[in-house]
Amino acid sequence: MTGLSILLLSACSTDPASSIYDRLEEQAQLEQKAVPIAEQRTRQDEVSVNTYQAVLEAGADDIKRAQNERDELSALNQERVDLLKQEQKVRSRAFEEFDRQELADEIATLPAAAKKEGTALLDIFDQRKKAFNTFLKRYEAAIASEKKVLSYLTEKPNFVKIDEATADLNRTSRQATDALKTFNQLTVRYNELKPTFYDKAGLNIK
Repeated sequence: MTGLSILLLSACSTDPASSIYDRLEEQAQLEQKAVPIAEQRTRQDEVSVNTYQAVLEAGADDIKRAQNERDELSALNQERVDLLKQEQKVRSRAFEEFDRQELADEIATLPAAAKKEGTALLDIFDQRKKAFNTFLKRYEAAIASEKKVLSYLTEKPNFVKIDEATADLNRTSRQATDALKTFNQLTVRYNELKPTFYDKAGLNIK
């Protein structure tokens, strides 16, 4: 599960709207730093899923002997948690740089068409922030579910508990995936709206 990046644009203008442009693009540059972290986490997610699947598809005897896989999964879980914390730190800082009220006040001074597009842009940004926070919570829940499954992969496995925990893991993983999908869709929409807003505000994008 990874996240889409914010579109970076450049402009030439002496219009007051250029100050809004500077703020938006500065925020985008800060958030861009989260992309390689998210991509690395996604790669580790895939390794983790494949390893879990291999262990669960093994017979009872293989699960008893799968200590190496359990150790690998424990290490992967911790690495993924660490990467998530790094991504959260970067995005949170970028979100904090987005002074919504100040931008709203500046957008309110623009012509009607630019004001409409700018207000829509702010609303989408708010939705992105909320969607990312939802993803964080659901991803953390999925990690907790994985740890529960892992705790049952012992030398004397209880397959009833393993099945129940795996069902819960599938549920929480789907929820995390859906939350990230929503965030990515909102990012696409945000990237589509930015150049439209800049054009309405009289900025010369290049």
